[in-house]
Amino acid sequence: MVIRWLIVPLLVLSLGLLVVSNLVLQTSVAQNWVERKLERRSGFEWNIGSLSWTPWTGIQIRDATAELRNRESGMTDRPLCRVDVDVQIYWDTLLTGVVGLRELRLRQGTIAIPVELLALLPREEVPEKKSTPSPERSLKPEGAKRDPGSQPRKKQSESHPARGRKDDRPPANRPFRIIIDRCEVGIYSNKDQGKGGFILQNLRGELPLQGEDAPGWIECDGLALGGQVLGDPWQSRVEWRRPLLLLPSTEFEWEGLLVRSEGSIRMRGTPRFLIKIEAPAGPVRMSRLPMAVWSGMEVEAARVHMQGSLGGTLTSLASWRGDLKVNASRLGLTHMGRGDKMEFEHGSLTASLRSGALQVIDTRLQSEQLSFLGNGVIVPDGRVRGVLRVVADHDHAAVLTRFAVGAMLTGGWTRSWLTPLETPDRYYRDIQLQGTLDRAVVDVGRKGEELEVSQVWNRMVAFVKNETEETEQGMSPVRQGQFLSQ
Repeated sequence: MVIRWLIVPLLVLSLGLLVVSNLVLQTSVAQNWVERKLERRSGFEWNIGSLSWTPWTGIQIRDATAELRNRESGMTDRPLCRVDVDVQIYWDTLLTGVVGLRELRLRQGTIAIPVELLALLPREEVPEKKSTPSPERSLKPEGAKRDPGSQPRKKQSESHPARGRKDDRPPANRPFRIIIDRCEVGIYSNKDQGKGGFILQNLRGELPLQGEDAPGWIECDGLALGGQVLGDPWQSRVEWRRPLLLLPSTEFEWEGLLVRSEGSIRMRGTPRFLIKIEAPAGPVRMSRLPMAVWSGMEVEAARVHMQGSLGGTLTSLASWRGDLKVNASRLGLTHMGRGDKMEFEHGSLTASLRSGALQVIDTRLQSEQLSFLGNGVIVPDGRVRGVLRVVADHDHAAVLTRFAVGAMLTGGWTRSWLTPLETPDRYYRDIQLQGTLDRAVVDVGRKGEELEVSQVWNRMVAFVKNETEETEQGMSPVRQGQFLSQ
């Protein structure tokens, strides 16, 4: 009986403390305190919509937004981050004054990074202590071969750090994981008022980042560029092997191309990462042309090989080093409606990322009748510059001229959109690209007049769709070889 009478007051007292504490968390004093904590940690300005907690659900932070502190003129009001957060902690550690995190759940979050911000990221790496393992060895993927010219090491040193002896690995501590629930990550241009850009859609996952080795997973609905979805939904397993979060070798299909990927992020000390992708050499057939599904073209190649990597310190753009190489042979473009086909003997792309600048060193699509050769660069502040040379024989030069005039790229009629080369029966045009990511222009006019890339794209799409509809209705016959304008 005495115990029963004690339980009731304790329950009432606990309920009262829960109500009072949640009322306190709703005050501006409590919210401002949390906001200042987040600002000191991140360097951004934070605003919190509401705070609450319960012993069984943990701490709930709703409508948390992060913005740049010193916003320059012309910058959009779009926050860098907007998310609802649920935090689970180890309550027993509070008695020692330590907040031990058990789970962090991000709900329906949006991370929107203006490309101009990338230029403001730290340009220098923080030097690591000598005792810290070298990033190359720490991020070495499983199965990577040792340089033949290097001296043999002890067996322990050659192994992946996550597979070394337990004494060589950091203590597991208590488990901690991040759960991503329907989030979106995008990169856009401020000058474009946040429209378009790259968007990773509906990102979901469970990532263990502390504790004993454990599996996890991550998936998304695809990548969108300028409102166009690229590729199919993607999913992969991940593995926590302290102190690394690993993306094991995974295979997925993108537009008919089989791609292998693997990577790792070091979660202790300097956050270094390494990602590798490869498409094994082999034939490829795509039912649609990536980024131009409106063209009605399908692609096939006798052989395609792609290899790329990206690595560095996560918080230092200057340290990021990336390379991408793509080679293809006997490429064929076929119009699905009429069956017309154009072949290229060779295609290639070589690109690199150094000190925050993305450079397309060389890209080409070549045949005896028609070739495209180009290069370009994007620097961290969003400026772009490039050139595309088009080389064609007489017949294809005429087709390209009809296309440019019909799509209103030239600003009116012109006898020839290309200029004769010194080589007999060859014509060319150098299309210059310059400006910024939000407003890049190309000189496609008869006398080099400039048009915005977005205008060129929209006019091309409209012209192709109109021509396709007229052809399907039998309004005008299409001559052999004219499919390039479709």
